[in-house]
Amino acid sequence: MSDTKLSRAYLETLPSADLIALADDLGIDIPENLNRRFIIGELLEAAEDMDDSDDDLEESDEITTADLPDTYNETLISAVLRNPVWLFAYWDVKKDHIALVRKSDKVQSLSLRVTMFHRDEPETVADFFDVPITIEDRNRYLLLPAGFGFVRVDLVLNMEDEAYEVWASTGMITLPYVSPRIANPLPETPVSPVLKLSGLPELLRTHYMNHRQSFF
Repeated sequence: MSDTKLSRAYLETLPSADLIALADDLGIDIPENLNRRFIIGELLEAAEDMDDSDDDLEESDEITTADLPDTYNETLISAVLRNPVWLFAYWDVKKDHIALVRKSDKVQSLSLRVTMFHRDEPETVADFFDVPITIEDRNRYLLLPAGFGFVRVDLVLNMEDEAYEVWASTGMITLPYVSPRIANPLPETPVSPVLKLSGLPELLRTHYMNHRQSFF
């Protein structure tokens, strides 16, 4: 009964007992011996209030589900750990910085500088590596090496003569312990005994450790 749209014509067809039961379902307190016309009037008023409440909810949904802007015109970077091995970095770049990259002849590239630390002290850099990105990129998964306690990711503008400018940085991110065998899963590449003597396995290992981001 409560699923049927309430109208005066419909309510007039109901016996008084059903009207009182419906009012009780809607939380309306009906005094004893109240005339049917007043009961119907109370029910219609309650139904109108319910319709207004539904309209307000629909308008609220339209606001909260509106499309978000592609950029907030800020240059910042954040990162979260997906698991002990992978870090997800995401960033935004304001319009002035985008224009600088596209117009300046001194700009060579953009990169994410992933810096590793043993302690939560910025001056105690243990290792770092750079991951090239483009001005259109807005996120990247990063494979982390094992054996470090903290990591920071910088959004870096690379200039001429090896100069660079840090546009934005994450805070220090604490890393959980992970076995080096998990963090540095060197792809198995079969080589002949002759190539083993030439030092190729060590060359592959060095290449992987220095350029591991390109393997995934």
